[in-house]
Amino acid sequence: MYKRNSQREVIEAVERLLPREPRLLPCTLLFQMLNSAVSLEASTDCRNGFEIRIGRQLDQATVTDLLIPFQGYATETQYDIGCVKRILKSFYTNYTCSDASVFIKVADLIEELLAELASDVDLEVNSFLALAEMSLAASLENHTNSDGMYRAIDIYLDKHRFLTELEKEEVCRVLDCQKMSPEACEHAARNERLPLRVVVQVLFTEQLKLRETVVQEVVVHNTQERFGKDGEEEAEENEGKLSRTKEGLRVEMERMNSKVMELERECGKMRKEMANGYGSSHKLEKRRKVSMWGEIKRKFGCMSNVHDCSSQVKKKKMHARHG
Repeated sequence: MYKRNSQREVIEAVERLLPREPRLLPCTLLFQMLNSAVSLEASTDCRNGFEIRIGRQLDQATVTDLLIPFQGYATETQYDIGCVKRILKSFYTNYTCSDASVFIKVADLIEELLAELASDVDLEVNSFLALAEMSLAASLENHTNSDGMYRAIDIYLDKHRFLTELEKEEVCRVLDCQKMSPEACEHAARNERLPLRVVVQVLFTEQLKLRETVVQEVVVHNTQERFGKDGEEEAEENEGKLSRTKEGLRVEMERMNSKVMELERECGKMRKEMANGYGSSHKLEKRRKVSMWGEIKRKFGCMSNVHDCSSQVKKKKMHARHG
């Protein structure tokens, strides 16, 4: 007991003597001292001092650094999520640099941490979402790719299969389908763990991206073919066509959104029927699921495979060239 008290006094004295300026000490060393302060039950001021110093240079941290073991018995997870939140708060509060790459680096770091923590079956939805939202805030809307967030969500849903459909939708609300890569979209379109609403959004987003790509390539091709005659007039005309096409795509997206809402109402009716005992059989549930996907394809004509969409792009381009 005396030895432990002595060690606690030492770590508290070290914290008071450390300089406040950032980047004078390695971030990993600061994490090691923070872990010692937590395990020795040092004062709150001591732990806060280490957390503030870490927050000022968080872009130098690694995922391993952030996996801080929780000291105690009553906890929802084996790692100290609250400590990570305080460090992130310190980062936002004290960082004054205008370099956006630092924030993107921290956003990537938190996404990697989320993927690591997602496999913990005791991690509650609220804690997962809190970290996910902090990662989105760190990106300052400059984060051009959502694949890391999708990976973390997929792992979380895989390890928490007991979640209800509404809870799954709540987890997926931090996912921006428009910022997912084609590979991630293809995986999501086949992912049975995702809520139906999210899968439909992914399919719509990918289909609209492909249509816009086709229109742009056809316009460029036609302009190049006729450039010798009326190049400038043709380019202006094609730009007008492209603008009208984009407006048409926007209107189509709104129409699709209304159909999504209609589909959600139908799914709600199916859930009520299943809850009333009509869907207790596994075979009946499977048949309804297949029927539901058939209804989606019939109503929206969504592509389930990016390669199929790519083949249609090629056909449209060939048709434009022959025309």
